[in-house]
Amino acid sequence: MDFQQPKKKRGRPRKYIANSDSYVNNSTTMHENTNLNNSPTETASENKSVYIEDWEQELDGESNPANLDLSEHDNTSNNELPSGSGAIPFDNLEENLTHSTVIHIVDGEKGGAGKSFVSKTLIEYCVNADLDVAIVDADTSNQDIAKLYHDVKPAFFSDDEKQAHDADEIFDLALERSVIVNLPAQVYTNVTNWITRNSLTQLGKEHSIIFIKWFVCTGGVDSVNFFLKSLNDLGGDVTHVFVKNMGLCDDWSYIDKMPEFIEAQRVHQFTIMNFPKFPFWERNMVDRLGVTFSGAIMHPDFKVISKQRVKNFLKVAYAAFTLTGLIK
Repeated sequence: MDFQQPKKKRGRPRKYIANSDSYVNNSTTMHENTNLNNSPTETASENKSVYIEDWEQELDGESNPANLDLSEHDNTSNNELPSGSGAIPFDNLEENLTHSTVIHIVDGEKGGAGKSFVSKTLIEYCVNADLDVAIVDADTSNQDIAKLYHDVKPAFFSDDEKQAHDADEIFDLALERSVIVNLPAQVYTNVTNWITRNSLTQLGKEHSIIFIKWFVCTGGVDSVNFFLKSLNDLGGDVTHVFVKNMGLCDDWSYIDKMPEFIEAQRVHQFTIMNFPKFPFWERNMVDRLGVTFSGAIMHPDFKVISKQRVKNFLKVAYAAFTLTGLIK
């Protein structure tokens, strides 16, 4: 086992103001710049600044987290607060806060769309961002996620009602921490039925759990149609991210101009994310050696330039995930 996921508290990553490319869209304007050699450039709106972690320093082992001393700001003693302030005593603050968790579903319906590859990148992003996540591999035929990471839970989505409860552990895990679910191909109907028949989105609201579907698209029209179907079935209750797999398609102009796609974006305001291409030789080596991206950077079979290509890929992918604003 090359990589073990540490148990960490859920929280936001250490953030630094940085520049960033437009790797993600929330409007109908598309940005296709996925040059791996460019560091991200700043993205901001009128009232909102975008912050991303300094992934380059993190990957190069030069991160210098700030230590914040709160003692000088403590103007009370014995947890005493001014009368009538309405504030919560510090000792009771944590139990009065609601910590929402997320069930991240990595979907794509079609085989070979890159679901496992996106899942692996999302897992390592969360680990590097110091987020505590549970990992579920629902691909029972090819559990490459389970082979790489520690304490991966299996799941099985079945159309047999007697076996439907096998997937329920995903929701149970989300009661404690966020969950990343790697789906196999051709389980769309079973997953959708699991969510709708059990009213999981409503149940999630009651337990501060939200659903996000990262839909990995190949660039083919049939792949886009599956995404549009998911929006129609779940779009009002499940946040959707349209993940353009740039490793499978580098020209999305036809998709961007599809009337159905444009109308769906107007109605649902879904997020568009460009998932960068991973170099061919390095990808084959990662698969052959059975290592994580972090493991590849340290593996002796990866020479200096190959290690740098892996780092470049991670920096672009991490920036793209960060700019969605959906991972906390």
